[in-house]
Amino acid sequence: MSSLNRSLTGPMLTFDLEQHLSELRHEEAYERSGRAGRTLAKSGRMRLTLVAMAAENVIGTHQSDSPMTIHLLKGHLRFRAGEAEHELSTGQVLFFGPGDAHDIRATEESALLLTISAIGDDYEPAQ
Repeated sequence: MSSLNRSLTGPMLTFDLEQHLSELRHEEAYERSGRAGRTLAKSGRMRLTLVAMAAENVIGTHQSDSPMTIHLLKGHLRFRAGEAEHELSTGQVLFFGPGDAHDIRATEESALLLTISAIGDDYEPAQ
């Protein structure tokens, strides 16, 4: 299903991550900048986004007001948080609370699932 007409919500959604990654790596954004992402699902405060990064691609400082996870599906990332340098390898999951990460760099072609529990979005608690 095209990324333009697919559902982002539902009681249950499944995703072919390899297919989505292949599509992302052929998008103009990936060819131009070495990075492309696609929101796969959103529900209330939760967002699930798939990101493809070319080797040596850098995401500058990323600040979040919400907790998030990065599940590295493939590749290797380096980043700074506070004064410490960190690395994430294939199959590892990083959880971090509100704050920021600096100089997130893919040291090889990488793919990750980013899960964010957003604050201040369109979430409306049940009445």
